[in-house]
Amino acid sequence: MLNTLTFIAFLLLALPGHSCPHVEHSRSFPSYNDALEIARSNNERRVTRQVSAPAKTAITNVRVFDGEKLLPLSTVFIEGGVIVPYASEATVVDGNGGVLLSGLIDAHSHPVSVEHLENFASYGVTTAMVMGCYPYDICHSLQNHPGLTDIRFAGQGAVAPNSTHALLGAGVPLNETITSPSQAPDFIARQLEAGATFIKMIAEDVGSPTLSQETMNALVVAAHAKGVRVACHAADYSAVDRALTAQTDQSHHVPNDFPLNSSLISRFVAQNTISVPTLSIFLQFDIGGRPDGAHGFDVATASAGALNAAKVPILAGTDANNVPGPFSLAFGSSLHTELELLVQAGLSTVEALRSATVLAAQHNLLFDRGVVASGMRADLLLISGDPIANISATRDIQRVWIGGVEYTTVSGN
Repeated sequence: MLNTLTFIAFLLLALPGHSCPHVEHSRSFPSYNDALEIARSNNERRVTRQVSAPAKTAITNVRVFDGEKLLPLSTVFIEGGVIVPYASEATVVDGNGGVLLSGLIDAHSHPVSVEHLENFASYGVTTAMVMGCYPYDICHSLQNHPGLTDIRFAGQGAVAPNSTHALLGAGVPLNETITSPSQAPDFIARQLEAGATFIKMIAEDVGSPTLSQETMNALVVAAHAKGVRVACHAADYSAVDRALTAQTDQSHHVPNDFPLNSSLISRFVAQNTISVPTLSIFLQFDIGGRPDGAHGFDVATASAGALNAAKVPILAGTDANNVPGPFSLAFGSSLHTELELLVQAGLSTVEALRSATVLAAQHNLLFDRGVVASGMRADLLLISGDPIANISATRDIQRVWIGGVEYTTVSGN
């Protein structure tokens, strides 16, 4: 039985031409050469974009979200791309009594182009975790664009030969698939050499080709030996079970076949495993219609709520992607949808805000961001309303700063 979350978003980046035969709507992807052309264009944009240097800025008359609550009206100073206690002769920006958040972090996304980074930035998403890329040129070309969303990426996801994810997009080269636990150390080394800061592995549903439990275990051991974390795609009950058995650090998606029961949830708690539910993409599937007619969104929402009730840390991730057709999910705006869906699933508004700021930073080892505090990177989102009273207020964007550079063409929301 093929799980619905064989859907696109997992590594669908701009890979060589291949149509996925496993979903109702087949899709064609760019060729390998087209992918390299996209990377070339991204690199060219990096060179030709005109970006101002980080300015001394005093953001006055704002209530800061400190990760737990809103503080009284105050002033936040930026200098040299970081938050500082005070900056003399700073340009004053009146916050008009609004709320200043740390820039949002999308913990699961698939950007391909500079335009996607601009979309992220326009919605206050200042950091994005990119869940796998091949060819590696794509991810490299998205790095180091001053004033645009900062990315961290996994390299090629660990997949079994002839598995659904191995066949998506262009298809994973056979020498990049994993057939034995003995291959794990070399696979991890290749991803780190390509610049990955974490590892992604894919647990397919039972009944289709997938990584063996022994191989999954070996991948986590090899990654941990190198001091890097592992995110596991696990979108059905059996896959989550196997991800937890492998001691993965993060479980991405939640089951859309059967809700998590107390036994699996207790293992999340005991192992300190993080959940990234990606409810947005489940909602997208219900809107587009699933081939089996089931409502995976309802099942996924129930699991997310149960995890939160058990105090499992939850990070906001979307699976935003550029795949054509009903599976496409917008970059930037979808993270605001994710926050709303998490609140509907049972998170408090404060918990939802933490899932896209301080927790997302901490659990992805990004210790220079995630909170509005002196010495931290000046990734900031200024909004008009009160997101603790109404999480949808995160959409009321006034201004965005990334590394101290103001993003000036914020799109309408």
